Amino acid sequence: MIQKVSHGSIFPREDGKTIDEHYGVLNTKQDAFSLAHMFAPPAWKEPAQIAQFDEVVIVVKGTLAVESAGEQVTVEPGESCLIGKNTRVIYSNASTEEQCEYWSLCMPAFRIERTVIEG
Repeated sequence: MIQKVSHGSIFPREDGKTIDEHYGVLNTKQDAFSLAHMFAPPAWKEPAQIAQFDEVVIVVKGTLAVESAGEQVTVEPGESCLIGKNTRVIYSNASTEEQCEYWSLCMPAFRIERTVIEG
């Protein structure tokens, strides 16, 4: 099987971050995995979340900060990071000046009902 995606579907957000899903529940109606191209504006930060899926992030441009259990790692261009299922994590753009561009692979696919987002 070959399945080409010419363009993704944009998840609606109000915090300035763009999530362009190429594969997953929104764009291709599949649940085994999702793959999304992410664009986080300078100084962007998400609230803490706990997901019921494994997530791999691969940074293309900028620096992504990933924080869990008091530990923070920065992921630079060309680097990747695995966030395991049921890990409480906070994602943020480590730069206050430049956008962070990265890809996210979730297994199984990202679904809002699989994610607990703290207030």
